[in-house]
Amino acid sequence: MTNKKVFACKRILIVGATGALGSAIAKTLSLQGAELFLAGRDVSKLELIASELDATAISIDLSKIDSFDAAIDKISALDGIVYAAGVAPLSPVKYMQEKHLSNCIQINTVSPLLLIRDLLRQKKIKTPASIVLISSLIASRGAAGYCAYAASKGALEASARCMALELASHKIRVNCLAPGMIESQMASEAGEQISEDILQAHMNLYPLGTGYPQDVADAATYLISDQSRWVTGTVLTVDGGYRAK
Repeated sequence: MTNKKVFACKRILIVGATGALGSAIAKTLSLQGAELFLAGRDVSKLELIASELDATAISIDLSKIDSFDAAIDKISALDGIVYAAGVAPLSPVKYMQEKHLSNCIQINTVSPLLLIRDLLRQKKIKTPASIVLISSLIASRGAAGYCAYAASKGALEASARCMALELASHKIRVNCLAPGMIESQMASEAGEQISEDILQAHMNLYPLGTGYPQDVADAATYLISDQSRWVTGTVLTVDGGYRAK
């Protein structure tokens, strides 16, 4: 699939393009001929990735809803959207801080919904089109210390099902992709807050071993592509067999 320009003449917005998953998805879609709009807050890193992929860099602060209009003005009508931005604060509920909970829900749940709302209002999403929201295995499986993150991703998945029904008549598909623990910056940050033994014990629960950003990129590519034209309102789990146990 990667040798075919299956996304030629397709415009795709990737939000969170500077993260491990977002950048892997961007590179995969670029190789397949997509015209990319890459959104993120780290301007220097964003511009570097955009330059490498001949893409349009769009600075956006997902914590500030009033910054969306300026970003959307730079975007042409889209064939697809991948929302790969996210934060995952680690804290037992006893020590949870309201600001961390609010920020997590803002970035992971509120911002994607309002961004999609604004893109629809400004007629920046074509028909047909595909929207892929990066969720997490934790939305359906508990993990101590991740109450805020699980709440935000569970809400995202529930919202995606509603959007899928609302937008089906317009041939706009909405799906979530739920990875397990991936070898990425977010996983590394988690490793800094918990012991290496605990992290390794968790990674040992994946029958197929360690997952990598490219595994998620390939799954996202399927959901964005016309090959999944009859798939909407679902969650594609990419977890190396974790849930099968």
